[in-house]
Amino acid sequence: MKHITFLLLFTACLCNAAPLTLNELTEDEIIGQTLTVRIDAGDQARYEKAVKNGLIGTVLIKGGLEGTQPPAQKRALTVQTIQDLRRWEKQSRHKIPLLIAFDYESGSVISPLFLGMKRLPSNMLLGAAKKPKTTRRVFAAAAQEIRSLDGQINFGPDLDVNTNPKNPIIGTRSFGAQSQNVQKMARQAVKGLQKNKVAAFAKHFPGHGDTKDDTHLSSAVMDLPAKELDKHLAPFQAAIDAGIWGIMSSHVIYPALDKELPATFSHKILTDLLRNKMGFKGVIATDSLDMEGAKRKNGIAQAAAEAYAAGADMTLIGKTLPQEVIPYIKQQYGGTLSAGQMRKSAARILDLKKKTGLLDKKVKIERIDFDETEQEAARQGVSLVKGEITPLPKGPVCFVLFTEPSLQYMLASLKIPFRQAGHETRSVYLPLSPSKKDLKTAQRCAKNSQTLILGSYQKYGRPDPTQQFILQKLLQQYPNAVLISLLSPYDLAFYPQAKTALALYGPTPQTLNAAAKTLLGELKPTGDLKRVL
Repeated sequence: MKHITFLLLFTACLCNAAPLTLNELTEDEIIGQTLTVRIDAGDQARYEKAVKNGLIGTVLIKGGLEGTQPPAQKRALTVQTIQDLRRWEKQSRHKIPLLIAFDYESGSVISPLFLGMKRLPSNMLLGAAKKPKTTRRVFAAAAQEIRSLDGQINFGPDLDVNTNPKNPIIGTRSFGAQSQNVQKMARQAVKGLQKNKVAAFAKHFPGHGDTKDDTHLSSAVMDLPAKELDKHLAPFQAAIDAGIWGIMSSHVIYPALDKELPATFSHKILTDLLRNKMGFKGVIATDSLDMEGAKRKNGIAQAAAEAYAAGADMTLIGKTLPQEVIPYIKQQYGGTLSAGQMRKSAARILDLKKKTGLLDKKVKIERIDFDETEQEAARQGVSLVKGEITPLPKGPVCFVLFTEPSLQYMLASLKIPFRQAGHETRSVYLPLSPSKKDLKTAQRCAKNSQTLILGSYQKYGRPDPTQQFILQKLLQQYPNAVLISLLSPYDLAFYPQAKTALALYGPTPQTLNAAAKTLLGELKPTGDLKRVL
């Protein structure tokens, strides 16, 4: 009995042992500290062995339940996933805890909803509001949400200056097209996150805002002269000056900086420019190496090795297991890589773990009312782009709104204020890519309604042709209809016949509520589209 008691006490002591130091780690464990894997909520079992063997430093929690399950169910799965990871990390030899990261954005990014996370306002909404203090509070609220899930990293803010309206991947993720405004918001976003011990990772260095291709799907080139690139670099410099802890590279090629290699694999960009010229001392992370723009002959392992050689510290290897990457990286020692270089990167990541309070568990965060903060941002950012607000006639209001399934439940926030004001409401929700038959459904709703409110939904570039056809037909048939750009404000240019138009920069309960109160004359809109174009 005494032997069993001693064994239990000895085991408990081992579990609570202090983490090992860098000098006590094996070569494999050192490389493991620099690796970030993507784990979908609920798919953690696949990585149990790697976590227990101490071969992972950071986990990006990304996908989860994508259906119509309630947010609480999605969040519960996320919590369980992280709890399992925390339990397994304690069984590793070195006992060094994992950094838990999220892509916590909004606008066109809806993946946080699959994890049961609260919906943020988009960066472009904040850019249209041009209220730096509100931006700081929004990112403090984001940090609070990340900390509530035991997270330490936000792979954001997006600091791309979106100078190309046809950009196929950035859009409302950006604070806008005006570099000086993006710089102001960058400083506040960093403060909001890092004051609350969440590491900010500005992306996508040195800028993804003037591309016409999506690096998830293909190679992309940003062929601007060096002087033009300066305005894209400036927000990152502002973030560095504000003390940012992390920066994420893009897979874009910048001929003015490096004629051949994407930033992720460019020593000229990551080391000569970012480290040496711009003075960044923190952790350089890559964008996910499973994207087409980072594709290499020998797969993820080669991509990781080339990124380290260029100056990266943290490689996002997607769903690849560390065991499939580490041997290849060690084979590069004595050539493009060295064990000493990997130790320096691991040291930066261990320092980041200390900064976020992960090692000593001493974390104090602000108390931010999430909903109140988001409402403040919505009131300041929702923009009246065309027309004037006049009293609505009494009678039924018809809403024809295009939306994604994951966001449809939010649309009630647009109708509630109308009902409270005594209006009968009718609704038609249509998919982003409708059929022409959906026009008849919309026309039935509009018929005999006193007010018609149309909601366009475009992520990037041109709107869906059939969605555009339906909206144009309805605007032709009902010239006094109100048009609301639910997401990308660039789609308003395709509907010049609209007499009254609002821009929301992303549907959230708060922006939808602000739009309704604007149309009812209860709220004077102060957002300005010109601030982000």
